[in-house]
Amino acid sequence: MNGHSNVVYPEAPAAEASSSPFTGGVRPMDARVSSEAADSGYGEQDLVGLLSSPFSEGLLDGGESESDAAFAALVGELTDEGFDEAVQDLVDEAAGLHLASAGTWSTEATEHLATGEVQNWMAGVAAEADRLLEHVEQHFAARTPESLTDGEIGGALTEALVAEGRPGLDGENFIPALARKAGSLLRGVATLAKRGVAFAGRFLVGPLVGALRRIVPTMLKWVLSKALNRLPQNLRNDAAALAAKLGITLPSTQSAPAALPTPTPAAEPAPAEPTTGAALAELFDAHLANTVLTGNHSMADRLMAEAEADADEDGPSAVAGLDAARATLADQLAEAEPGSVLTTEVEQFIPAVMAALPLIRAGIGAIGRDKVVGLIARPLAELMKGHVGAQAAKALSRAIADKGLALLRLEAESSTGGQLGVEALVSMLEDTIRAVGQLPPESLAEPLRVRAELQEAFAAAAARHLPAELLRADLDANEIDGESAVWVLMPRGPGRRYRYRKCSRIFPVRISRNVARAIVLSDGGTLEQRFLDEGAAGWPAQAEVHVYEALPGTHLGHLAASEGQVDPSEFEDLTPNTAALLLNQPGLGRPAYGGVGRRYYRVVPGRGGRHRRRFKRAVVLLVLTGPRPVLRVHLRLSERAAHRVTELLAQNADVRLVAAFRSLILGIAQQPLPGRIARQAERTPGAALTAAQARALAAGVGERMVAAISAQLRSLAPTLAAAARDAAEGVTLTFEFGFADRAALAAGRPDAPTVTVRPGRHRD
Repeated sequence: MNGHSNVVYPEAPAAEASSSPFTGGVRPMDARVSSEAADSGYGEQDLVGLLSSPFSEGLLDGGESESDAAFAALVGELTDEGFDEAVQDLVDEAAGLHLASAGTWSTEATEHLATGEVQNWMAGVAAEADRLLEHVEQHFAARTPESLTDGEIGGALTEALVAEGRPGLDGENFIPALARKAGSLLRGVATLAKRGVAFAGRFLVGPLVGALRRIVPTMLKWVLSKALNRLPQNLRNDAAALAAKLGITLPSTQSAPAALPTPTPAAEPAPAEPTTGAALAELFDAHLANTVLTGNHSMADRLMAEAEADADEDGPSAVAGLDAARATLADQLAEAEPGSVLTTEVEQFIPAVMAALPLIRAGIGAIGRDKVVGLIARPLAELMKGHVGAQAAKALSRAIADKGLALLRLEAESSTGGQLGVEALVSMLEDTIRAVGQLPPESLAEPLRVRAELQEAFAAAAARHLPAELLRADLDANEIDGESAVWVLMPRGPGRRYRYRKCSRIFPVRISRNVARAIVLSDGGTLEQRFLDEGAAGWPAQAEVHVYEALPGTHLGHLAASEGQVDPSEFEDLTPNTAALLLNQPGLGRPAYGGVGRRYYRVVPGRGGRHRRRFKRAVVLLVLTGPRPVLRVHLRLSERAAHRVTELLAQNADVRLVAAFRSLILGIAQQPLPGRIARQAERTPGAALTAAQARALAAGVGERMVAAISAQLRSLAPTLAAAARDAAEGVTLTFEFGFADRAALAAGRPDAPTVTVRPGRHRD
């Protein structure tokens, strides 16, 4: 049943008592009716996957074929993974700034003051973006689209960037990415106009850039709302309305489970989910294309007005509600009489966890929150009753403090009371609620199944959050071999706004070259290449590995700000395979999907070394708007790698050079390339690829890239050497593949590529 109810559900059979993971043996549990569950509200709603379906037939008014083709062509031209990444970087930077600002305040006005600082920073980004686009708008004010040339567009954009103190179009952050977006828009409408598409040619260029200027502030409002975990319900409604107008089918909100499954290394990687930045950018592109082609600005005006209203609301987000609920329950556990069964307090906590996890809300809706709360609140309270109260909290805190908290600089906190202890209990409850809440409806309807799941989930949570010495000797739920560790809510501070967990055990490692070569990073390079680029002098490399876990509302910007203002690119997914290779601890890894429960690691070089900001080693562009599909892969070498290429060429060490290229290219083909190709294909009608097709295409492209290097190495040698000597940092090798048709693309049959070499790092 949904909503509030006074119906008393039957108790589960009591034939077998559920056992506590704590030392002291078995404690009986029984289920009781819950108190009224609070309304879960909207909570965190990520845009990941929101617009991942291919566009349908009939995208614009009337569904005319010319309109469909024009829309698809313009969206294809606008697609730019560099812009997606820049939007994601904005989300992370805003989240980190907010967290750092909130840490400087300790009053009730903290949230308001911190939000104000981030809003002022974002206003500065918006102002710079508007000045850039105003420059472009004025430059082309009276020109028609068909009169534009590609060289003229690039020159005007570079001029606008220089006026803003920016070096050029190949920059990695938002302003250069926005300039490239403006260039894509101008090239797209110029192409359509030259093909005789009337609705594009009837505009002057100035108003088209003006349309872009009007839409950018809307997206920046969404970015800010996402960074502050206040992305509102009506944003999804707006997205659904726009999607319906454009013929886009929004997929179900159900996604890969965010629970903590038993890790099983996959045989081969699947394409990764789109990031929040990619989803926001996709909505932005669709909206921009629709506005430009129809001249209808009303949707843009309405969305911007609603985004501004949402950003100005003072209502708490579901993540903020969970912050408050964690703090309240921790205080109640510390202040309770020893042995108390805090059923009511747990009942009040459960809805806050549900509200922050959309996947849980979706599953529980079919059963009714009251019934689920009633099934799990009393058993959870019973399991904890021997560990509530001030004395128990202090004892737990002391035991937790012995598990390496000095490494996290929390020694002082462990001696100030029982905060660490009660927070560990709260984390155990939160993880258990999440695991049980993600059961399918048919399982949630069976009290005995719920009780069995609850017992297993609580035991696993206890093994993660409490020292092994406090748990039963027969408990077989440890995820770390050897010395035990605990997960601590972070960052620490008076406001208790926790955005991630950190493992108390920091792993000193000696990484062999073979292991470093086997670990593929998110940018397609390997850990070996990263170490070499950063000046590793020899092998094995000495380092420390820090491990983190995502909570509701986690952004990598939170980790970056809290861990000493490092760059978000330093954090990588800790999959079971990587955990086994790097730490010899496969149980620490988690599949690299979902949000809550996702694990990350950061390698800190020995002797206090610091990472430099990384760049994308491969940039991909899939063009599906012409008669033949075209795929361009820009392979970008670091300055060190470029000079190493020069050395090997001078030594005529062709075999070693091809082997080095093979390692880099096949790593990219395995890791980031399938997902990037699949996401770009999804934006064009009728071009979506399955995961298997994307993997096969990426593998075929990788092999042809290696073959092209092998065949053309001697003819490319002078150009490679000259590019390496150039003052620009790094070298870009561009591989352009043609396909006979879309069927050849889906079958993974590319033509042999053309290869172009340029100094510097390029995106196209």
